[in-house]
Amino acid sequence: MEQPADPAPPPQQPRRGLRAAIIAGVLVAVLVIAIVGYAAVGFAYAQSRIANADRSLNAVISHQNQLNATFHNIDSNFTSLSTNSSFNATQARTVIDQFVATSQSAGRTVDQDDASLASAAGGLNDQRWLTVVSRGNLDREANRIKHARNALADARTVAGDYVLDGRYLQAFMDVLADLDTLSNQSSSADLSGAQATLTTMKTHVDKAVQLSTAPGLPPEFHALTVDFQTMTTDFGKLIAAAIASDDVGVTAAEQSVQNDAAKISGYNFDTMKSEIDAFYKPLVDGFNSEMAAATS
Repeated sequence: MEQPADPAPPPQQPRRGLRAAIIAGVLVAVLVIAIVGYAAVGFAYAQSRIANADRSLNAVISHQNQLNATFHNIDSNFTSLSTNSSFNATQARTVIDQFVATSQSAGRTVDQDDASLASAAGGLNDQRWLTVVSRGNLDREANRIKHARNALADARTVAGDYVLDGRYLQAFMDVLADLDTLSNQSSSADLSGAQATLTTMKTHVDKAVQLSTAPGLPPEFHALTVDFQTMTTDFGKLIAAAIASDDVGVTAAEQSVQNDAAKISGYNFDTMKSEIDAFYKPLVDGFNSEMAAATS
């Protein structure tokens, strides 16, 4: 009788080392996939933040270029009126109205642009754990936004000061327009009309005196406006003496008005304008420097 065959040996179990190697290989593959995926997602997220910041920066640059062009046109128009031999205060008032309106609009635009940049800067710091790989690019973009916001801080100061300066000039142009009207009425012996104009002129010159210390205006503007205030008073005395047929009073008041006019004509308006330019130059230079850094 044959002996039964020995049973087949059981299959060999994989060695522990081999099994560990397989598991490690799988884990490494999974980790590589995760890292690649993390890097890809992080890069895409960072690029979207950078693109958003770039859009905000480009909008700011566009707005500032438009405002610069508008201010340049206003300055050209006013310079043309100022150098014209037949200066027209009413026309100049219209140009200054535009200057004030543009300055107010510039201030609102700056505030809106700054808020946009602040939001974009905040977005560059979102999900920092996800954007480690792109941190260098994000930091560079954040630095550009910082420079742009510094530029806007200068622009905000300039726009606010321009509004105050413009309001003074509005009142001052009203005084000059009143003076033109007063001169015409005096020449035609319209004394009652001249009295009415003087009342309006006093209101305008008092307002101008209050506004004459606006930022950027040298002290000569305040002194000049006070001298106009004095001349308005003396002109009132002249008209009152003329109405009363007071020849002595007319002569005295007439001499006072002439003295006032001589004093006013002694102001050097070119120097006063240069002082205004010197006041704003550091702010303008700071704006241009920071904008250059923001766009580099």
